Amino acid sequence: MHLKRKWIIRGAILLPLFFSPFLYDGLFYALATYQYEKLVARKPSLKPDVERLLFLYSARKIDAKDSLWANGIALATGDSCWQYKILWRDPIDVVYDTQDRVKYIFPSFE
Repeated sequence: MHLKRKWIIRGAILLPLFFSPFLYDGLFYALATYQYEKLVARKPSLKPDVERLLFLYSARKIDAKDSLWANGIALATGDSCWQYKILWRDPIDVVYDTQDRVKYIFPSFE
């Protein structure tokens, strides 16, 4: 009986440690999906609107060829592609025209 209780306690401690990377990945993915779906539903028209809707992100300008989904898009002169990494990890790519109007939104974390 004492041995069984000892293994139950060990399992209660070790199992969450084993599964924690999977739980964190799921939470990151869920947050990125939530923010992407919020962008699609609200249809922001300008760059400040996109950045107001997102939270816990970092942003950087990238070439469209570096994007997972926007690499097939032929950008017009002056268009720019920005990558917003949710929790500094899962990217959402947004293509803007010369006046910072949204042209495309891509979920590059999938």
